[in-house]
Order: sequence, then structure tokens, then C-alpha cells
Amino acid sequence: MQERAGEYYENWEVSSSVKRYEAMRKNGSFIYFDVEQFEDIVNFYIDTNQLNNAQDACNTGLTIHPGSAELKLKNAQLLVGRGNPTEALNWLNQVSEMQLGNHEYHLTKGMALVLSGFASKAQPFFDKAIELGTTDEKVEIFLNIGEALENSGDFQLAIKYYLQGSGFFPNDEEFFFRLGYCYDRTADYDQSIRYYEKYLDSNPFSENVWFNVGIIYNKANNFAKAIEAYEFALALDGSHFDALFNKANALANAERHPEAIADYEAYLKVNESSLTAKYYIGECYIQLKDFNKALDCFDDIITENNAFAEAYYGKALVYEELEQLENAKDMYLKTLAIDKENSDAHFSLGGLYDRLGEPEKAIESYFKATQINKFDIEAWFANAELHARVGNPEGAVTMLTEAIDYMPDFPDLIYTLAAYLFLLGNTEASVLWFKNAFLLDPDNYQLVFDIAPDAQHLPEIKQLILK
Repeated sequence: MQERAGEYYENWEVSSSVKRYEAMRKNGSFIYFDVEQFEDIVNFYIDTNQLNNAQDACNTGLTIHPGSAELKLKNAQLLVGRGNPTEALNWLNQVSEMQLGNHEYHLTKGMALVLSGFASKAQPFFDKAIELGTTDEKVEIFLNIGEALENSGDFQLAIKYYLQGSGFFPNDEEFFFRLGYCYDRTADYDQSIRYYEKYLDSNPFSENVWFNVGIIYNKANNFAKAIEAYEFALALDGSHFDALFNKANALANAERHPEAIADYEAYLKVNESSLTAKYYIGECYIQLKDFNKALDCFDDIITENNAFAEAYYGKALVYEELEQLENAKDMYLKTLAIDKENSDAHFSLGGLYDRLGEPEKAIESYFKATQINKFDIEAWFANAELHARVGNPEGAVTMLTEAIDYMPDFPDLIYTLAAYLFLLGNTEASVLWFKNAFLLDPDNYQLVFDIAPDAQHLPEIKQLILK
């Protein structure tokens, strides 16, 4: 048997038990092991990430010691780790006597319930595990609970336990890292940055955390801070090429296009096959109004890979800038022939059809964009506005009503719907939607009057505004 590393192999007795157990399995003979030895064997396999062998060892142990509560609990833990909560709960039901004083029982049951989709039912078991665990055990208990909730997608509940753990262990940087990650996943970027920076206060040389901070600042549209964070990551690890690529993106977002091009080109020196980086260079040249260089970039990509849809999309953008509208249309259609789910191309083609005086095709393209990306607010607005412009305010109302189904808290959509309802003569519904929008945003109601000026004379609306 090949030599293995791990804490259990440093213990001669465990090493001997594992070797004897594997010999027994290989030869089909019988060797007696007590419960504690089976636990050591199972733990060795877990420690070395051999979960199949761990499960087999646990089952073998239960054939010899069928009444062992310890092995039944271990079996349940393995089943949870392997994503089988129903069977894990069955095993836990056989050792209910352990719930009086064993934190691992409660932790395992909580995890099984989370995996089964019952996070709220898991909380009492998690809380009991924390209560029963010793001070030394509590760190791992909090982290295991948080990780289980993260894996289930319940980041808010994970945050609750990580905050609680951080309260018990205020100097443990692992909680800061986990909180930074979870707050990012809930789009609370201020809190995410706060906890990542607390982590960096104690561990300032983590290039990956600086990289994460850069991502968060970029999401929050603070591109200067994002660039700074990526630079720290690169200073700590010059081969962190993802940081170099993301820094180039942040520079482009900050409209520092020459610097972005330089970093994209540096990235291409180590990743020559990145067509995405080449495409972004072309985009930068579009922003710099250097259309010949942009076209050269996109043509180079097409020469290398004629199925790279974004390159045709980039050419379409250039041709629109150059007022070569038929060429632009051809390129948008080529993009969509390759990637029919490209919502940006559908939206841009809709705008082009509108410019070409083909409103029906424009409406169709805008509609396709919204069906691919239900949260493309610009496409919903463009489609509604075009319906109204061609004398179909009913179509505008239909579009906006559907958009609000997906974005019920977006006041501009609601204000716009109120305006078109007024134009249709449905003042009662118009006032109702106006009031709904006003509750969300009492400052932007002028949007209604830009579309339907006479709506400002409605008594109910005047009364609301003048309050």
C-alpha cells in the first residue's frame, strides 16, 4: 500500500489499524476491531478525502457493532457530507439518545435538515449544538453551520451564525472572510468590503482577498478603489493574472481606455488565446473613436475563430458609429445567427431597426431581448416607448405591466405605466399606479408629466404632490 500523509498516520496505532483493515478487505478475511478503532479508521479516510472508503468502513463497523451509536452518528455525518440527507436522518433517528449531550448529533441533524430544504427547522438544532459545544469546539461548529447554509444558498442565515461566531471569537479572521463573501452574495457591498478589510487588517498579505475586494468595489461602481485593490493583489503576486485582467476591466469602466488596453495586452502575453481580452481591446478603441483599430481587433478575432459572436457584435457597433447602417444590420444578424440568446445584440438591433424606419422589426427585437433577459430595463422602456410612438399605447401598457411583474420595486417603470394609462383615459388606474410609484420614489414623478402633461392637473395627483 502506498504511503499516505495525514494526522492519523502520525499515530502508530491508527496507522496499524488502517493497514490491518485494508488487508482484511483485500483478503476477505475477518479481523476484529472495536468501535473506537473503527472510528479512527473512518476518520483517517475522511482526513484523506476518501469518502467512499470512509462509508464502507463505517458500514463494516456496523455489521460488527450494530448497536454502536457512535458509528451510526458517523454514518449520518458521512451521508450528509455526500448529499444524502434523508438516509442521514434515518440513522439519526436511531440514536436519539445522543441528543441530550452530543453537539455533533445536533449539528448533523441541522445540516441534514438544511440539505432537505428546511433551514428554519434546522436552527434549533444548530443553536443546541452551539450550546453543547466546548469553547474549543465552538469555532468549528459556527464555521460548519455557516458553510452548510452557504451551500444551500441561504446567505442571510449564514451571516447570522458567522456574526454570532465572530462575537464569540472577535479575533478569528476566518469569520471576517466568510462574512465578506456572504455579504457580497447578498449584494450588501459596503458590509462585504468592511469585513474583507477587517480580514486584511490582520492578514494584509492575502492577494486573493485583495482580489475579492477589487471585485466588490467594481460591482459597487467604485472603479478607482477596485483598481487599487487589484494592484495590491498584483504587488503580492505578480502572476495573479486574473487580477491583471480584472484591473483592465476596471480601467475600462473608469474610462481610462489607454491604460486598460495596456493591461489587456499584458494579459495577452501570458494568455494568448483569450479572445475575450482581444474583444475588450476593440471595445476600448471604440470608446477612443479609433474605429479602424477597433475593426482590426474584431477582424483578427474572426480570422482566429469565425464563430466568436462578440466580434461580429463589435463590428456592428463600429458600423453604427460610422453610420454604415446596413453593414451594422448584417453584423447584428451574423451575431444572432451564432448566438441567438445574445440579448445585447437583440436590443441593439432593435434600436437600429428603429433608426431604419422599421418599427415592427424593432419591436420584435426589443421583445426578444426582454424574453432573454427579464431584467433588461432599457429594452422594456424602449419597447413601451416605441409601441406608444406608433399609436399603440395599449401595447405600451402591456409591456410595462409585464416588466413590473419582474421588477415590482422599480418606480420609473410604475410612473411610466401611470402615464400611458392616463393617455388611454384610464385615470383611476393611472392615479393608483402613480400613488404606488410615489411611495417608492416621491421625487421622480415629473417622468409622468413628460409623457402625459395633462396628468398633473388631476386633483388626486396634485394633492399627493403638494402634501
